[in-house]
Amino acid sequence: MLWDVPWYCWLFLAGSVVLAIFAWRKVAASSRERRERLRREGELWKRDYELRQKFSVLTEEKLNQTDDTELLHGTAMNIQVFLEGQINMNEAFALIPEEKQYIYALEYFDEDCKKGLSVFFKNNGAPLTTVILQALSAVGAHEYLECVSKIHPMYDSDSEVSVDYTIIAKSDEEFAAVYDSAKLCSLAGAYIRKNKEIFLK
Repeated sequence: MLWDVPWYCWLFLAGSVVLAIFAWRKVAASSRERRERLRREGELWKRDYELRQKFSVLTEEKLNQTDDTELLHGTAMNIQVFLEGQINMNEAFALIPEEKQYIYALEYFDEDCKKGLSVFFKNNGAPLTTVILQALSAVGAHEYLECVSKIHPMYDSDSEVSVDYTIIAKSDEEFAAVYDSAKLCSLAGAYIRKNKEIFLK
C-alpha cells in the first residue's frame, strides 16, 4: 500500500524533487546566459563585418556622411585593416602617424571602458596603453585623465609602481561615474575630421 511506505522514503523523494527543480533552474539560467552571450558576440561580429566592408577604404565622402560614433569605429577599422596586412603589427603601428595611433587606441579604450577602466588595461598592453593618455588629451577628453593617470603606471611593465587593487577599484568607480561613450566618440569624430588629411592617406 502507498501509505505503508516508510516516512524516510517520502523524505528522500521530496529531497530528490527539490534537488531536481534546483538543478533544472540552474541549467535554465546557464542556458539563458549562454544564449545572451552568443547573441552579443554575434552582434559584435556582425558590426565588425559591416565596418570592415564599409571602411576598408576611407573617403572624404564617408567622413562627411558618417555620424561621430560610427566614425570612430569605422576609422579604427580602416586602420585595423591596414595593420592586418603588415608583417609585424606592432612595428607597423609605431610607423603610422600619431593621429591614427590615437584613434586606434581610443576605439579599444571606448569598447573596454564600458565594462570598466581597468578592463582596458587588463585586456591590452603596449602600444595601446602607452599612447592612451596622449590620445585622450589630443581629442580633448581631459576629464578622464586623472582616473587613467592613477592606474596607468600599475600596468606599465617599465614602471616600478606596484599594483594597488584598492586604488584600481576606486578609480574604476570614479571613472564609471563620469564616463560618457557618446561624448568620447563625438570628440574623436571631430578630431578625425579636423585631421582628415592624415586619415585619408
